[in-house]
Amino acid sequence: MGMLWTSRKGSVVSGRIEHIGDATLYLGDCLEILPEIGPVNSVVTDPPYGINYRSHHNSSRRGKFAKWIRYENFPGILGDDEPLDPEFLLKLNVPMAIFGGNYCADKLPPSGCWIVWDKRDGIGSNNQADTELIWTNFNKPSRIYRQLWSGLLRRGEENVSRQTKYHPNQKPVALMCWLIKYGGLSGPIADTHMGSGTTGVACARLDLKFIGIEIEEKYFDIACKRIENEYKQPKLFKPEQIEYEQNKIF
Repeated sequence: MGMLWTSRKGSVVSGRIEHIGDATLYLGDCLEILPEIGPVNSVVTDPPYGINYRSHHNSSRRGKFAKWIRYENFPGILGDDEPLDPEFLLKLNVPMAIFGGNYCADKLPPSGCWIVWDKRDGIGSNNQADTELIWTNFNKPSRIYRQLWSGLLRRGEENVSRQTKYHPNQKPVALMCWLIKYGGLSGPIADTHMGSGTTGVACARLDLKFIGIEIEEKYFDIACKRIENEYKQPKLFKPEQIEYEQNKIF
């Protein structure tokens, strides 16, 4: 049940707050909300990179793949027209992983643990990036995570035959689960740019508390639904029994 969220200072900062299982989701600007919600133990987030990204999905899509693109005409990524400044995240002084860290590497501390997501995973290259770079402050070696993720070609549960695309910059749940486990992260885990809620789905799967913030209401609603659906799924295995390092299911 949504409600108005009131900060400890007594001012209404956001229009809605949702409690779903161990997840607390805020609709609004993370710069306003984050300072008011108390401490978090770790951060996994995919903020706007400042590249003015525009999705090519549109309502004119036709053909056999059209039925798999349910959310067409994705809203633009708010804040993506300005350079990413990670200072507000670094001030939290907690273990964290920031997607797109290469776009603001000059503003991030040196790290010995960059995660390279190999999105081609042996498939021929195209005009899109072969990898995504994730900055972390983990005290661990750098790693390569391989999972095919190129347009409609996706390995894992997000394969278009199983699941629609919810967000233009959506990430695999398996990647988020692996990243959380590799970093040894504990909850509550915050995602300041929640998007369609993938980090929240991963936290629900791993039995970790989650705090999500999203400024775009359409994506906020999608995230609420996805996380709620995840909590409805039966728990067949304990989190430590599930291997996420490679996800080869087409």
